[in-house]
Amino acid sequence: MLKEYLEKNYGYNEPIFINEIQLDGLNDNALRQHFKRLLGSGDLARFDTGIYYIPKVSRLLKKSYLDPMKVIMCKYVQSATETYGYFAGATFANQIGLTTQMPATLEIVTSKESTKGRTVTVGSQAVRLKRPATAITSENAGLLQFLDAVSQAEKYSELSDSDTGILLKNYAKQRNYSKELLSSVLSGITGPTAKKLIEWGIIYEFISRPRSV
Repeated sequence: MLKEYLEKNYGYNEPIFINEIQLDGLNDNALRQHFKRLLGSGDLARFDTGIYYIPKVSRLLKKSYLDPMKVIMCKYVQSATETYGYFAGATFANQIGLTTQMPATLEIVTSKESTKGRTVTVGSQAVRLKRPATAITSENAGLLQFLDAVSQAEKYSELSDSDTGILLKNYAKQRNYSKELLSSVLSGITGPTAKKLIEWGIIYEFISRPRSV
């Protein structure tokens, strides 16, 4: 029963967090015993403490592996139904073209973290975790990520101050951020970040959404 449930809900080579599984008739101890048996039979493989996957060997690889980035995404960024984190710092600065540097340590702001900052290792990947200043939701995650980039722009940008502002302004324009969404996260915006939004003209790229009648 458990094997079929995992295959249906997770599939092959996808992270399975044992503490997220709740099945009628299976308490925590029974669930762990079932996992232990599936591990013994080879139907499950262990990635790390509490993290498993259903292995599927490819034609090229004789052994099945779980991509650490999938674990990082599921654990700290988003699930199939919600978003609770985003990449920040040099990681996101590289993604949007502010820098060509590829950071060895990924930086993630996530609601799954309660400290101001700590570094963990997932597989062989170092990840710097930070708690958010404002609650992250599926609706505001992209904007919070952008505002984070604005706040740290000078720290990571390899461009001139003027070109940095233009890049960020164009990014905001492409995303069609609304003034209403910006207003909902104002409590997490610092004075210096607000100043950059104005000086670089980014604030004028936020659009007004028509009110529903």
